[in-house]
Amino acid sequence: MVEEGSEDLVTRLRRHRRLSESESAREVRAHDLIAADGGHGFFGREKDILLEVGTGKDTHILERSLNYPDQFHIGIEQTRKKFEMMLHKAETLACKENLKLLHADASVAVDECFLAESLAGVFLLFPDPWPKDRHARRRLLQTSFLSQIASKLRPAAPLEIRTDDGEYARQAHQCLLEIDSLENMMDGQSWLESPLDPHSHIETIFENRFRTEGKPIYYFYLKKTEDDSLT
Repeated sequence: MVEEGSEDLVTRLRRHRRLSESESAREVRAHDLIAADGGHGFFGREKDILLEVGTGKDTHILERSLNYPDQFHIGIEQTRKKFEMMLHKAETLACKENLKLLHADASVAVDECFLAESLAGVFLLFPDPWPKDRHARRRLLQTSFLSQIASKLRPAAPLEIRTDDGEYARQAHQCLLEIDSLENMMDGQSWLESPLDPHSHIETIFENRFRTEGKPIYYFYLKKTEDDSLT
């Protein structure tokens, strides 16, 4: 007999499928990253580590890890179902050991898992805009979180942001203006309407859909300033 209240727990647990041995090897846990100084301890301190925050179900970070085998890539995803889907897709695409996936809340994990000035680049691609006022606190593109991201970038390392939401783009622009340690790479423009470098650009699933539908996409390209006095 199932005790009252325990059925919900069983249901929740069943949503977490058993990972294969190779999927488990690709998963990295927060305490492992912390112990390894943000991954440099097991990736190698001479290697570049790039981070994607909020992978969703998209293959961007997977494809990037295949295109740049000499760099290491970490993707963070908070939703367990999407995280497991990403592990499966990584296996399907035969991604190498230069890719790890972390199931965590990015708003906490970025600050705790990575050392200051340790990342060679960060991607924030189509984060949920949470358009309702009561959900505003969940938005990633806020000054506090973007400042946190900036503190983890090493000098001259890039930050790339993409969104299809105009209101969110304007909010992101205002927040980015408040962060002196990030330098605009867009010739002073607030954002771009197309990728900065089309040849190296990896399109996401959402991006392809929006572009096909003729919807505007807002691209942000910034980099960590090399002036230590602004960090």
